[in-house]
Amino acid sequence: MKKLILFLILIISLSCNSEKEKKNLENTTWKFCGDNGAFLPDVFVFNEKYCSVKNDSIFWNNKDSLIGIVDTITLHYGARRLYVKDLRGNVGRYCEQ
Repeated sequence: MKKLILFLILIISLSCNSEKEKKNLENTTWKFCGDNGAFLPDVFVFNEKYCSVKNDSIFWNNKDSLIGIVDTITLHYGARRLYVKDLRGNVGRYCEQ
């Protein structure tokens, strides 16, 4: 019984870590791979120089210039997909590079 409880705790802790990693956008590059065009850049580079994320908001050059809002981050056959909502409400899909 103790082994089962320890195994379940291990599985839960690993799933929490993978969820954090799935949502981590630091030092990543994303290219537009959607069907329809939202009014967003073709490429997002999340680093100190280009884009930053605070909560779910995406800012340009660590300034207060809001570009869009992170809608969802999903896994698609092991690759992450980033869905960003622009300021007009359109959602664009980005693939991690």
